[in-house]
Amino acid sequence: MTTQPAEWVLTPENLYRLWTTIGHSKVHNRVDNTGHVVPDGLTIWAHGNRPRTWARFGDTITRQTDGTYTVQPATEAGAR
Repeated sequence: MTTQPAEWVLTPENLYRLWTTIGHSKVHNRVDNTGHVVPDGLTIWAHGNRPRTWARFGDTITRQTDGTYTVQPATEAGAR
C-alpha cells in the first residue's frame, strides 16, 4: 500500500484531529502543578515495524509512504 506522505507539527489546536487521523494513537497526558490532568502530546502505538513513540507539542509527525508514522523531535529551543 502506498500512501501520500504528509507532515504536521503537533500543537494543542491540531491534537485531536491528528489523534483521529492517525488512528493507532492516544492522547498523552501529564499532571500540571495544580493537580489537573492536561494533554501534552500524542502517543503513537507500535505499528508496522515501528516502535511506540511519543510526540510532544512542537514535534513533527510524518506519515511515510508505507503508511507508518515517524516523529522528529522539536529542537530544545522549540515549543516544548
